Amino acid sequence: MEDYQGRIAELETRVAALEQALQQARQQAAVLQAVLSLSTQVFAASDLKATLTNIMRVAEQLTDAEASALLLYDEATDELFFEVATGEKGEAVKEVRLKRGEGIAGRVLQTGEPMLVPDAAKEPHHAKAVDAQTGFVTRNLIAVPLLLDGQPKGVLEVLNAHKGQFAPEDVTALQAMALLSAIAIDKAQTYQALHELFWDLVRIIVAALDARDPYTRGHSERVMHYAVAIAEEMGLSEEDRQRVALSALLHDIGKIGIPDGILLKEGHLTEVEFSIIKLHPEIGFRILQQSSRLRPYADGVRYHHERLSGSGYPLGLKGDAIPLDARIIAVADMFDALTSQRPYRQAFSPAEAISLIRQQVPHELDETVFQALQRAWEKGNLASFLSRNPFVAPDRQETTEQGAIGQTVTQREAFNEAFPRGGAFSA
Repeated sequence: MEDYQGRIAELETRVAALEQALQQARQQAAVLQAVLSLSTQVFAASDLKATLTNIMRVAEQLTDAEASALLLYDEATDELFFEVATGEKGEAVKEVRLKRGEGIAGRVLQTGEPMLVPDAAKEPHHAKAVDAQTGFVTRNLIAVPLLLDGQPKGVLEVLNAHKGQFAPEDVTALQAMALLSAIAIDKAQTYQALHELFWDLVRIIVAALDARDPYTRGHSERVMHYAVAIAEEMGLSEEDRQRVALSALLHDIGKIGIPDGILLKEGHLTEVEFSIIKLHPEIGFRILQQSSRLRPYADGVRYHHERLSGSGYPLGLKGDAIPLDARIIAVADMFDALTSQRPYRQAFSPAEAISLIRQQVPHELDETVFQALQRAWEKGNLASFLSRNPFVAPDRQETTEQGAIGQTVTQREAFNEAFPRGGAFSA
């Protein structure tokens, strides 16, 4: 009888062990499935914050946690800051920054090792001031470092286990999420660095081109800002605004093919010389067409001198046949040209420039685009960029008959002087 009871007890022990092993296997399978699913998102997604938020939600589910947080490492200040924080106090905690070694997250950053804290109240490294500042009560937590090739990217935390306590296998699950997060962050940082390098290179090339003529120094950068302000007022998407921005920055890149003797001529251009000037949109278009990455910006460059009436160049397009990007750049380009000094005239004030441009609406310029420019000016959204123009004139009361710096001209004469067909080229 005793032998029989002993066998029953042994079987029960084995069953319990098997159930525990099965539970661990299920959890490992769930982690593996989550990793595979999230891996696809990490390598396909372009929105870092959305990707990290998804990872944190999965981390909460796998560990049965009340809340989670992901802190990014700021190499410049050697601090951690909250990039993603879930739970009801998620927004409040985003104001907090932790130094290396400060709090549990700072300690994990410092050591590079995970921490499982069963009782936060008894943990000497717990930053109780963070709870006091946010109103969140931390009972227990797991914090793991985000490391990639030994380089710190941040710290990932899950807080307050619904089941009472976190288990060692929860740490393993969280480390898998941490690796995915580190990869996503590194991918985003690499992309951002390349993106910034690209923009820096474009700015350097454009600035060097603008600097050929002291009167157009900074012109393309300002046109870009005016164009973006217009696009924002028109409610264009972030993707469309980015396309408008780069197209505007590159709008005069074709001038690289125009001889200095013509481009910098202070006197009146001959018909032949002006016909050469009019080649710059087409030259710019052909330059951008050589790169598949730059082709989406080519239309704005090619058509920014087209006019709704069909009187523009290089193709004489009319109305809606002119791409919206080009219509936006056209107005922004005119606004900067009019508010800038030229060898043959002084600068017009912003209010005067808007009044002059209004005369070209809707026959030559897009009315919706012009109205967006006017709203941006009235809201003060152009002021900071105008201040970067060393030749800009201050606003004056007279905006109809009084020209810039005391020049008495009609608006039509002023506009023709700003954009002469046979005179010195300004835009």
